[in-house]
Amino acid sequence: MDDSSENLFSDKPREFIEKLGFSYYELNNKFINLLEENQKIKQQCKNLEEKNQENLRLNSKLNKKNQEISCTNSNLIEENKEVSRINSELKEKLEEKEKKIEEFQRYVSNLENQRNEELKQLKKLEMMSQNLDKNLGILKLEEINENIIKTFRENNEDFLASFSNKDPNESLPYSNIKVVVGLDFGTTYSGFSYCHVANKQNICSNEIWPGKVGKLKINTILRYDDEYNNVLLWGAPALVKKQIRKIAKKNNQYNERNKLVELFKLFLGNLQENSRPKLPVDYKKAITDYLKEIGKVIKDTIATHWNINFFENVLLILTVPAEYSEKYIAIMRECAYNANLINDKYSKNLQFISAPEAAAIYCMEKEYDLLNIGETFMIS
Repeated sequence: MDDSSENLFSDKPREFIEKLGFSYYELNNKFINLLEENQKIKQQCKNLEEKNQENLRLNSKLNKKNQEISCTNSNLIEENKEVSRINSELKEKLEEKEKKIEEFQRYVSNLENQRNEELKQLKKLEMMSQNLDKNLGILKLEEINENIIKTFRENNEDFLASFSNKDPNESLPYSNIKVVVGLDFGTTYSGFSYCHVANKQNICSNEIWPGKVGKLKINTILRYDDEYNNVLLWGAPALVKKQIRKIAKKNNQYNERNKLVELFKLFLGNLQENSRPKLPVDYKKAITDYLKEIGKVIKDTIATHWNINFFENVLLILTVPAEYSEKYIAIMRECAYNANLINDKYSKNLQFISAPEAAAIYCMEKEYDLLNIGETFMIS
C-alpha cells in the first residue's frame, strides 16, 4: 500500500470523531434546552396549580356566601309572609272596627231619633197638662160667664189644633209594632209569651215545644254533634235517650262525645271563674245557638197567628237579671242578632227589662191594692 492510501484512511476516523463530537454538542444543547423548557413547564404547572387552589378557595367562599344569602333570603321570605299575615289580620280588624263604628253610629242615630220622638210626645203631654190646668182653673171659679166658656172652648180648640197639626209622615214610637213577645231566657228553663197590641189583655204563654206539649217552659240545654259545630237536639228532646239515638243514627254521629251543653248563661254576670261550668264551646256560641232554636219556635208561633213581618212588626222584650251591666246586655244583644232574632244589631225592636221590673209590672196589672201611693211590696 502506498503513502496516499495511508493518509486517506488515517483522515476518516478523525473526521468521523469530529462529526460525532459536533453532533454530541448539538444534542447536548438540545437536551439543555429541553431541560430549561421542562423547568419552565413545571413552574407554569406549579403556578397553575396554585391558581387552581386559590380558585377552589374562592369558590368555597362563594358557595358559603351563597348559602348565607340563600338562608337570609329564605328568612326574609318567611318574615315577609309573617308581615303579610299580620297586615291581613290588621286589615280585617280595621274593617271589623269600621263596621262596628258604623253600627254604633246607626245605634246612636236610632237613639237620637227615639229621643226626639219621646221629646215630641213629652211636649204634647205637657201641652195636655197645661190645657188641663187651665180648664181646672176655670172650673174653680165661683161664677162662669160666657167669656169663661169661650175661653174654655178656645183652650180646647187650641189644644186640638196643636195635637192634630202634626207632620203626616211623623209616627209615634213603635207605631209599626203589631205583636209584643216577652222572652224569658233562663239558666235552666226558658219560655216566652206573646200578645197583639190590639188586644193587650190577651197574653198567651207558649205551651208547644219540640217533643213536649203543655209546659210553659223548656230546658235551656243543647246537644251538639261530634265537632260541636251544629245543634242536634235542644230542650227536652236533648235529654231523651231514645231521641238522642234516633237523631245521632240519622246523622251517623252516635257516640259518647255527643255531650250536653248547659248552664251557659252563668258566664254572664259577675260569677266567679271557679263557679262557672266547663264548656266545650264558647259560651257566646251556646247562647246564640239556643236563642236561634227558641227563635224558630217564636217565629213559627207568630206566623201561625198573624201574617206580619217579624223584623218590622214584632217587639221582642228580653228579661235579664237585675245585676247585669251594660256589658252583659250588649253581649245578649249581639247573641240575639247572631241568632237572627233581629236584623239590625242595634234595632229598637229588641228591648231589655230586668226580671224584678217585669214581675213588678205584672203584679201591678194583675194583683189588687198595689197602686196605692206610698205602698211597698216584695217580689220573690
